[in-house]
Amino acid sequence: MHMRYRTFGRTGLSVSAVSMGTNRLGDPGVDPATWPPLVERALQMGVNFFDTSISYNQGRSEAILGEVVSRHAAPTYIGTKVGFGIDFEVSANRAVRDYSARAILRDVDGQLERLRRDSIDMYMLHSPSVSVLETTDWAQAIDTLKQRSKIKWFGISTSDHASGIWAIEHGADLVQIEYDLLNPTAEDELLPLAAQRSVGIMARTPLARGMLTGKFRLGQPIPPEQQWRRPKGDQLRLRLERIEQLRFLERPGQTLGQAALRFVLAHPAVHCVVPGARTLEQLESNVPAAEADLLPEELRRIGELHAAWRAEGRW
Repeated sequence: MHMRYRTFGRTGLSVSAVSMGTNRLGDPGVDPATWPPLVERALQMGVNFFDTSISYNQGRSEAILGEVVSRHAAPTYIGTKVGFGIDFEVSANRAVRDYSARAILRDVDGQLERLRRDSIDMYMLHSPSVSVLETTDWAQAIDTLKQRSKIKWFGISTSDHASGIWAIEHGADLVQIEYDLLNPTAEDELLPLAAQRSVGIMARTPLARGMLTGKFRLGQPIPPEQQWRRPKGDQLRLRLERIEQLRFLERPGQTLGQAALRFVLAHPAVHCVVPGARTLEQLESNVPAAEADLLPEELRRIGELHAAWRAEGRW
């Protein structure tokens, strides 16, 4: 396994092109002994950057990462997020988003403790809207944390491109974006601006929440336990139809999922992808995407499909 590394924008950090999202670490109902070997295997395969959040499994994701990575001798980097309550999933029926300076300063020390770090490499607001960014006093906390060396680099994780563009225009060091084969609209404005400003870009959900692994087939229902945050009805059908159009990317030495990761990494403004993994099999399928690139002919055909989909006006 030959990992490739990229300089993460103006942060100067050298991060693995395929890194690891850890929203599944510490999932309830799973033997806790399952998780440390998953992180250890990622490290063995050359992954040196992990993306987490205070809200992933009530802080268990941060704690598992901290436990394993603290034993690892080589340099590693962790990005975590704030803004959702630590009990986000448990208390999903209540308002648990708080991007105030008070909330950030309240939560950061617990995050540092779970991560077993003196300083957080990349600290992000978790899916703030433009109105939140414009009206909340979060920036006071970020300035304070940088002055106290509790965080090194700051940015946001986006749920829409507008918030990412706002953050870049207002000095964010890094942005985590949604960008994948089924929805490449980050290419329109956000990615060119990020490149112009030397902003670090990591792409989350590069497999469209598992859709781009190709495991879901047109005409076959998605089991209820796998329906979480995936499209339904006409939107699901549209996406499955488009995945069938992308199956030319499956070839010896390349799965559809690996092609999907390679597509995202082909954009010069993207520095790493952070696909999630909850099993060793998923991890060991994702990481080799770093070893090679899409062929020029594959990129050309993808471009033709995107042009046709754009003409339809639907993603």
